Amino acid sequence: MRPLPACLATFPLLLALVACKPAQEAPPPATDTPVDIEAPADATPPPMPETATARFRCGDLLVGAVFDNTAGHVTLSLGTRQVQLPQAVVASGARYADAQGNEFWNKGDEATLALDGATHACTVTDEASPWDEARSRGVVFRGLGTEPFWSLEMDGGPAPQMRLGLNMGERKLVVPQVAALDTGEGYAGKADDGSDVALRITRGDCSDGMSDLTYPAGIELQVGEQAYRGCGAFLQE
Repeated sequence: MRPLPACLATFPLLLALVACKPAQEAPPPATDTPVDIEAPADATPPPMPETATARFRCGDLLVGAVFDNTAGHVTLSLGTRQVQLPQAVVASGARYADAQGNEFWNKGDEATLALDGATHACTVTDEASPWDEARSRGVVFRGLGTEPFWSLEMDGGPAPQMRLGLNMGERKLVVPQVAALDTGEGYAGKADDGSDVALRITRGDCSDGMSDLTYPAGIELQVGEQAYRGCGAFLQE
């Protein structure tokens, strides 16, 4: 028998080698599951909000705080009064102070309030004074009186609405739209029961006659033939 050419003699060996070679692993199937990638160490933190709000109980005081991170100050609401303090240098926490010695130093859920020469320890609370709660709803003026107790709220805007709670809240009226009085500071309109309503405001210290609180304005309210006297405050000033 004639010998096979060299190239053909090696062909069966090549087939055997190919047959014995392990199959190449297939690539993993594609998936839509996101892969967690660790953020770089120098990632930019999220921007600080322009404003933040919180409420504090400082002894007997309920204090609302609006932190303006853009302007760098805090506005404190204490009943009928508002105090604005500029941000001050501090090693920890957030400190706001003015040249008169008033200070608000916030550290987490606790704070220290120094106001009018008195210092108060404060903690975060969900409570709000009736004045601050009304302020948060956009009420621009709130008033009250006694003997018997009555109250009023007036909204802002081009067509303000007035709401009245008379005779211990038993008689509730709404004045859908009030207009400024022609003489003096005040407003007038017609209530939803047809009664003519007029509110006159006199700026200056006012006492409600039943507590040691002082309000920044005295008020006279006329509802039909009934007259009421009390105290009030502009809440957005």
